[in-house]
Amino acid sequence: MSMHVQIASENDKEQWNLFVDRECGSFFHYFDWKYMYEFKKRNRYIPLLIKDSTDTILGIFPIVEQPGPIYPSLSSLPEGASDGFLLKSDLNIHEQNLVVQSFLNFIKANYSQSHAYFYLRHHLPLSHKPIHPSPLLMENGYQWQGNLSTKLLCTYVLHLEKPFKEMMFSSMAKNLRNRIRHAKKIGAQVIIDDNFTYFDDFAQMHMEMIKKFGRVTKKEDYDQILKIFPEKIKLFVCFVDSEPITALLNYYTPTTAYGAIGPYNIKAKSYQNNTLPMCASIRYACNSGYQYFDMGITHTSSLAAYKEKFGASRIPMMIYQKKFSQFKMAANKTAGSIGTGRKRIVDLFR
Repeated sequence: MSMHVQIASENDKEQWNLFVDRECGSFFHYFDWKYMYEFKKRNRYIPLLIKDSTDTILGIFPIVEQPGPIYPSLSSLPEGASDGFLLKSDLNIHEQNLVVQSFLNFIKANYSQSHAYFYLRHHLPLSHKPIHPSPLLMENGYQWQGNLSTKLLCTYVLHLEKPFKEMMFSSMAKNLRNRIRHAKKIGAQVIIDDNFTYFDDFAQMHMEMIKKFGRVTKKEDYDQILKIFPEKIKLFVCFVDSEPITALLNYYTPTTAYGAIGPYNIKAKSYQNNTLPMCASIRYACNSGYQYFDMGITHTSSLAAYKEKFGASRIPMMIYQKKFSQFKMAANKTAGSIGTGRKRIVDLFR
């Protein structure tokens, strides 16, 4: 099978995005993420593309170059639970392996000498297909980082069925249903903010929330999401006494809704934090004909227990690391430690 690897250009954008929709890729496969990285100016977007002799796309593989203290690294996108390479669905196993191997050969030839490592997150099938570590990746020196016993890190996915109330809501844990009903009874209500009237409130809530974890984002980062994906996102906002107390920003592909960013303020604790907008988002996705609702990356067993109350299935993330250079990795670690130490010394004299 004749094929060639290239870095996709703006001229490939439409064909690339159609491929993502046709082959059930994730929201994080869309070519438009290029504009987020260019805006933030922290990572360089590298959209790898394989076509055959008839100019048909056989596979895509969006990756980013991330700067390090000394040497850069590669990652199959820092966003989302499911990215990695996406292949044409009618390829047989032999053809799939040829496409993946071509990607790996291109990455080795062009980046292994200059980068420290490659952190690869495999694209997750949302169907009930079993998930196993890839023999081909491991044969190429990619070390699997996952855990099939705890299945953490993972994502949680709901397989949606109509009608919502009978099929989805009734399958949620009884105590969760009761809490949702109680929160509504004492005054909480959720709207779909189609005009993004409360987008600034949503962004402010999230910025304040993540400060507690030592993370900082700018309002402009949220505005860029709205600018790039206006037709592919929806905002669900929960109010009490006309005040937004929690919200959920959702991403959409033709098959899947993604509960992406769900901030809440201190008043939301009495109303189950972001449970109500999550439930409203699931209801909307179900009634609108989506097949899946992805509840996002899950790091802890407590968060896992919460998502299981919605009736979602746990899907382990398939994470691999290819160490291009032990020396470069060690140099980055040492330089990073020195940089942190210097920052602490400077902070003492402020």
